Amino acid sequence: MKAVVRSILAVLPLLAIVSFSSSARGQVTATAPVGENPAYMNRWDVDGGFQYSHFNPSPGRNISANNLVGWNVGTTAWMRPVWGIEANMRGLYGDMDLPSNSYGVPTNAKMSEYLWLFGPTFRLIRRDSYAAGMHVLIGAAYGSFDSDFPAGIQPNALNIYNNKLAFGSAVGAWYDHNLSPRLAARITADWQPTRYGYTMQNEFAGSVGIVYKLGSLSK
Repeated sequence: MKAVVRSILAVLPLLAIVSFSSSARGQVTATAPVGENPAYMNRWDVDGGFQYSHFNPSPGRNISANNLVGWNVGTTAWMRPVWGIEANMRGLYGDMDLPSNSYGVPTNAKMSEYLWLFGPTFRLIRRDSYAAGMHVLIGAAYGSFDSDFPAGIQPNALNIYNNKLAFGSAVGAWYDHNLSPRLAARITADWQPTRYGYTMQNEFAGSVGIVYKLGSLSK
């Protein structure tokens, strides 16, 4: 868990460096008040892209963590230029690294995970060409681990979590590079905890994608 938290916290100094550099350049050329920047006066964000996570499907130590890849889609309703409410859905897929067994389960059995998350997001840094912030999302996760298991054999026979709807969350930072007032490229890094068993799974998750901005806030 410490390694995951360190990965997320490592993003924050980078954001501070970029912010300082931009502020220094901004002393030369006067700009309009940041609240009037059209890139941040939209009511809605609609986003989607490529999703990654690092996940261990077992409560024990004999199964190694695996890399999952997939997609994410989301929307944000901005209440003010600085904060909004975000809803996000993620789908992730990959192969587990299982030991040889007498159940007829392949050692590279497939798994999938879906998350439905909701919570506040904050646009902490707003500049003409980029923005950065963080979000705190909670919701549900569904893990499917038995797609390659023979009928009648449960994943826990190999010390793998059984299929379950569980708690899910994502806490992390995001960075938008503005391509136009209505379009941006986004990078996100999250600590993505889930709880399929009696302990928490501390996943690292990241995504890259596109954000399209719709509507406008009342001035």
